[in-house]
Order: sequence, then C-alpha cells, then structure tokens
Amino acid sequence: MGRQWHLSVVLALFAASATLAADVPRFLSPSKFWGQLVYQVKPLKPEKVVALTFDDGPWGTSTRQVLQILKEEEVKATFFVLGKHALMYPNIIADIVKAGHAVGNHSWSHPYQPVDPEVAKQEIENTSALIAKQSQAQTRLFRPPGGNLTTGLVDYAKSKNYAIILWSVDPQDTRPHTTAAQIVERTLKAVRSGSIILLHDGGGDRATTRKALPTLIRRLRQKGYRFVTVPELLQLAVKASTPKPQPTITPTPTPTPTAEPSPTPVPTPESLPSPEPIPIPPSSIPGGPQLEPPRMPPN
Repeated sequence: MGRQWHLSVVLALFAASATLAADVPRFLSPSKFWGQLVYQVKPLKPEKVVALTFDDGPWGTSTRQVLQILKEEEVKATFFVLGKHALMYPNIIADIVKAGHAVGNHSWSHPYQPVDPEVAKQEIENTSALIAKQSQAQTRLFRPPGGNLTTGLVDYAKSKNYAIILWSVDPQDTRPHTTAAQIVERTLKAVRSGSIILLHDGGGDRATTRKALPTLIRRLRQKGYRFVTVPELLQLAVKASTPKPQPTITPTPTPTPTAEPSPTPVPTPESLPSPEPIPIPPSSIPGGPQLEPPRMPPN
C-alpha cells in the first residue's frame, strides 16, 4: 500500500508539472521564420487576415485603455514591449497575456544607434527575461527600435532564432498633428491580407491612436478582415507539418521590480544590467517614434 501511495503521488506530481509546462504561453514562430525579417506574410488560404501590433509599452493608463478597447471589440493583438517600461509597470504584461494577446521583445532601452555585441545581448536577453518573470511567457519575436536593422540588435536576435517582426502598414500614429481620421485612412489605403500594422501604446501621449482604434477595427471588419496575433499570422503562412523543436529558451534570472512606478529613473540591479540608451537628436530619426521620458500615470 505504501509503495502504491508513493507511486500515485509521483504520478500526480508529474502530471501537474506537465500541465504547468503546457500552460506556459509561448510566442514563437515556425522554423521558416527563425532569424528572418518579416514585413508581412502571404497566407496559404484565400482569407483576409491582419495583425495589429503596438510598440513602446507598457505605458500605464494608455496600455490599459488599449486593452479595454481590444476587449470590447473582441480583437487579439501583439504588444512589443520595452524592458525599462515593463520594470516600471510590473503587472501589465501579465494582463496582456491573460487577455489572450501575444508579447514580443522591443529591446530594453530603445537604442537607435549601433551598440556593441555585449550591449545588444543585454538589451534583448534582459527584456525577454523580465517578460518571462512577470508573465511566465516565453517569446521569440523581436522588433528592432525604429525598424533599424544596423544597431547590432537584429544580428544578435537572428543568432538566437528570433523572428524579426517589422511591418507593412505604418499610419504614422506618433507624428505630431496626425489625426485619428488620418490613422484610419492611411491604414485602409495600405492594408492587404497578411499585413502587419504598426501602432503605439507607449512612448508618449497616444490619445490619438486610442481614439482611432475602435473605428479602425470596425472599418477593417467591414472590409472582411479577421484579426490575429503575429504568431497566428506566421502560422497561416506555412503548411501544416511535424514542427521542428523550438529553440530552448532559458531566460536570465531577473530581480523583482518595485510594485509602484518611481518618479525617478529606475536603477538597474547588477543582476539585470540595463544599457543606457544612446542619445540621438530627434531630427536624425526620420519617421521614428519620439520616445518621451516616462510620465507616471496610475498603474
């Protein structure tokens, strides 16, 4: 009886651990896209699908308002997050994942200029590690800041089999004086099946983007489009087959961030070094989103 009880306990623990492992969210890509630049895809089936993506969060109230709009419109999207912002808002990424959205890596500090290989590694690995710590999610999606392919971050991401997710539709929602109507019309003019649409929930005042979002979703639906996450979009572009093993993801341990945002810059613990962003004049970043110093909206 004792041995049978022991065996039952072992089997129960094994089953529980297997269930927990199966429940870990994994935002990966088919092997076809490992280390590849992806601007849009061509779905194998004749259907109209698009992926909404949001950059530069999490950003306090702004990101939560975007999540609420997506919930009301029953849309799933993909959020490319910055490590330094995730450290300030430690609960939002978990909420994004729980709501059924996908999460990608957008670097730690959003550098626009080239960095050395060790800094590139820290920018990406520290962000993925913090995503995993805050939400249990593992991601192999990377979007380079500003779409810049020459900073060294893309080279490192490729070496680790990240899919490099760019975009095919940019309504320029971060440009000064852009209106909600312009965001909608620019998107509708450029969109096609398999498009990846670039929007922003963080990095500054994104009220115009939030104002445009419900109308944009409804207009796209009127045109017959279905919304999917980036991992779902990539899967629609490959034939069903026995999948190759995904790359092993072993995130670096990260410290527990403070529960509330600090009005001063968040210091980086030794175990999670945060490379300092390299300053660059806004005028030399054509079309790039202008990241403002983080304000402290309520979490």
